[in-house]
Amino acid sequence: MTKKKSVETQLESLSEQLEEKLKKQQKEQVFAENANLMFEHNLMAFKNYFPEIYDKFLNYNPSDKFQLLLNENGTANLIDHGTGVPMYSDNPVSQAEAQVEKNIQFPHMGKVDHSQVANLSNDANFIHVDLMKSLGSVYVEAKASLPINEKLDDEMPSLILFGVGLGYHLNLIVQKVSAKYITLIEPNEDYFFASLFVCDWGQFLENIDRNGSFLYLSIGENEGAAFEDFYDRSKNIGVASIAHTWFYQHYPSESINLFIEKFRVNFHRLFSGFGFFDDALIGIAHSIGHLKADFNLLDYSSLTPKDIAEYPVFIVANGPSLDNQLDKIRDLQGRVIIFSCNSASTALVKHGIVPDFHVALERTESTYNFLESFLPENYRNKINLLVTNVMHPKVQELFSWTGFGLKGNEAGTNLIQFCRYTSGMKVGGSFLSYCNPLVGNTALSFASHLGFKSIYLFGVDNGYIDEKHHHSKSSFYYNDAGTTEHEPIKIGSQRELPGNFVDKVLTDELMSVGNSQMERLIDSFKSQNLCYYNCSNGAKINGALPLDPDDIFLTEQRYEKNHVISYLKNNKFVKFNTNLDFDDLLSFSDFRDFSNTLASLLEKKTTNRYEALDVLLGSVRYLYSFKSSIKHGSIFLLMEGEVLYTTALLISLLYNFGNEKEIMPHYDKALAIWIEFIKQAPDYYEKNARVCR
Repeated sequence: MTKKKSVETQLESLSEQLEEKLKKQQKEQVFAENANLMFEHNLMAFKNYFPEIYDKFLNYNPSDKFQLLLNENGTANLIDHGTGVPMYSDNPVSQAEAQVEKNIQFPHMGKVDHSQVANLSNDANFIHVDLMKSLGSVYVEAKASLPINEKLDDEMPSLILFGVGLGYHLNLIVQKVSAKYITLIEPNEDYFFASLFVCDWGQFLENIDRNGSFLYLSIGENEGAAFEDFYDRSKNIGVASIAHTWFYQHYPSESINLFIEKFRVNFHRLFSGFGFFDDALIGIAHSIGHLKADFNLLDYSSLTPKDIAEYPVFIVANGPSLDNQLDKIRDLQGRVIIFSCNSASTALVKHGIVPDFHVALERTESTYNFLESFLPENYRNKINLLVTNVMHPKVQELFSWTGFGLKGNEAGTNLIQFCRYTSGMKVGGSFLSYCNPLVGNTALSFASHLGFKSIYLFGVDNGYIDEKHHHSKSSFYYNDAGTTEHEPIKIGSQRELPGNFVDKVLTDELMSVGNSQMERLIDSFKSQNLCYYNCSNGAKINGALPLDPDDIFLTEQRYEKNHVISYLKNNKFVKFNTNLDFDDLLSFSDFRDFSNTLASLLEKKTTNRYEALDVLLGSVRYLYSFKSSIKHGSIFLLMEGEVLYTTALLISLLYNFGNEKEIMPHYDKALAIWIEFIKQAPDYYEKNARVCR
């Protein structure tokens, strides 16, 4: 009897197991059928909106770590590559819903505080600074009188989504919140591939389109490449749009954390380096000054001969580590070409080292005054000068020979290029890429574009280890007693960078950007097999091999350095002149028409945040319509910085404080200041387009 019951129990259990197995198989079959249909649906959606995604994932082969599994309730789950455990709970839909609600209630925002611009000094009497001070005062007033806006608005400028996973959160977000610009980052291609079987991407893309939003995808990129793509894209869409950004992290992982940290550390870069109205106008005036006379323009369209290219180059900047490198540089100066970065020349000549090329960047007459005062004439006569076209025309009077490179993103450069095209001249190469914001960037760009294969960096610290020791103590910054004589200018907050020979160095925002620009320049020359050696005890520069100066080994060269210098001057630079009418070139009437239209766009009546945002971004789009114009590209570059800085401030003002009713009077007050500036700009342009400062 007992055995019979036992057998019956076993049979019953087996029957239940079989039934469960069949149910599971049925669920898996149904899931597989639905998943395949969803995959086909999504691919067709991407073929319409993002064909490159369609091409990439049509025949995608996931890694051996790829595991998609089915929960008991029939929902899909994913095994995390890093942890080996499921990414979601047994109910990922409910989990995603709870996550979205939590992030809406307690959003993590990327904001910009513009309070400091209210206190800017204006020794140079720039109208840009006056504008910033006036707008900054309104910003400070709003900040003092209104509470911080902790609420996530239903409609906002920007959203950055870190992590796709299976995409359960995506449609939930865009159904609740509308953002003008959405950036979606997923470093794991397997995860994105899996989402194609689960998430309704077609609905997501349609929602994006219906909301009038712009979507940018970063799939499978590392954190560095993803940020640089984002950085470049922000320049094309108007970086002001991300002044107020919602950051959303979908799942925790080491890779996602690296992405977030990259964005956090470099967020300031997005709002720097655009120049401003006065700055661009100075560049125009100085470029016009050079156009009036023959000047030597860099032409790197032809290859540099091998024996010339292999001659070693020393880039010498004025970082604190230069003090320990001067003896080495002096010992080797007869066997290398020395590019000296502005104030570094004062340290070199003090130790009997005459650089071959002095490189300068600052465009105002202060560069002339500095060189006349601190670099003796008997040394200047032996040195060649390398500058960009925006340099003050007087500076070249101090040297026997001057070579020019075209500085990118400059209205003055656009005018020179327009002269080239209209005159049918084939003279001159393209822009001197990544040549700012530091003079070390300029020198490195010149050396690279001239075709030198071995480039050594000295004193290119882009930071400092000791806060009291900010430059070479042999330079003009210090007196003979080693006491600071001239205080350096520090831009932005202090931060840290990985060190070249030490764990870390201290830096500021300007030097941090300069370091990043060097890395981007080096990367851009990767295909040309240039070798960069970082001999500086400062910041690490990715792409430049750390090298102790004592380990430098120089082979014998075919030519003497004077022959190399002569070749560069006679073959890599060509004379440039033009007979064009400068009034026509400067397009005064076209700029007035542009300004009137821009002002009228901004005068449109608005009653809430999103209407105001739409008007602001519309004005940015109008500006960008001039970007690719051969003749009127200078108008874009003349106003780019002013429009982006101002629009970023206005967007921050709109969204950072109070509710819509409270903030709009402050916004309207600031907007009126901006419109008045735009209306006055044409008169100022006509008056100052030829005034060298």
